[in-house]
Amino acid sequence: MANMPNIQLNGQGFEDLIARHGRDVMWQESFRCSCCNLDSGQPMYGCPVCGGTGFVYEPAIKCRALIQSVTTTKDYLAYAGMFEVGDAIMSVSANMLKRTESGGFDLSGRELVPMFNIGSGDIVSLTDDEVKTSDILARGTDVRQRPPDTLLNPKVTKVISIRRHNPDTGTVTQYVAGEDYEVQGATIHWIGNQPPEGAQYSVMYMHRPVYTVYAVLPRPRHQNGQDLPRAVVLRYYPGGVLREHAVD
Repeated sequence: MANMPNIQLNGQGFEDLIARHGRDVMWQESFRCSCCNLDSGQPMYGCPVCGGTGFVYEPAIKCRALIQSVTTTKDYLAYAGMFEVGDAIMSVSANMLKRTESGGFDLSGRELVPMFNIGSGDIVSLTDDEVKTSDILARGTDVRQRPPDTLLNPKVTKVISIRRHNPDTGTVTQYVAGEDYEVQGATIHWIGNQPPEGAQYSVMYMHRPVYTVYAVLPRPRHQNGQDLPRAVVLRYYPGGVLREHAVD
């Protein structure tokens, strides 16, 4: 019986593949907040540090990675129970060609990729994609523990429309950007005509997709002195980590 070929991956070739075909993301490392109960593991409701999420996050770092949608190919059958629709696999290399100020690559050398130390609970935001969402807020009132007039999803890129539908009169009030309201981060600041205190209103907006690292796939990362790319499962949650102040 002929010997089976010993297939060896080329770490540097994989890194170059990620540089050419990958996409830029913003990575935030997570830490468990000290407010968590030692017995139950539950965070403290209303913690001023983590906002009750149980996690605090380091400032965002721009990195490059290869992202692909989860498929039903044999590569993932062993992990079939852990995946859901919308999950993605992200490959992160240990080293990368140096970046230039213009966003390109300097072929003269390589540098360490901080995101190679990525782990469960970390946050990954896509910088080249947008998602449209519609939220209902109540003026001047907390909604599901979020600060008043704060949208569910962070990384807001554009507010398309803000309206109030009055169920008593059947009228629809359209508010004007720059005259009635301004947007700072994910928060609506009312400056002109506005809904009554506590009245509900609807916001349609665009935002960057924010993923949480759901799991690190157990794959060999060291081969013949090479650090092969690390693979993690990304899971999209509406609202990301549910707290705009927790995500830069």
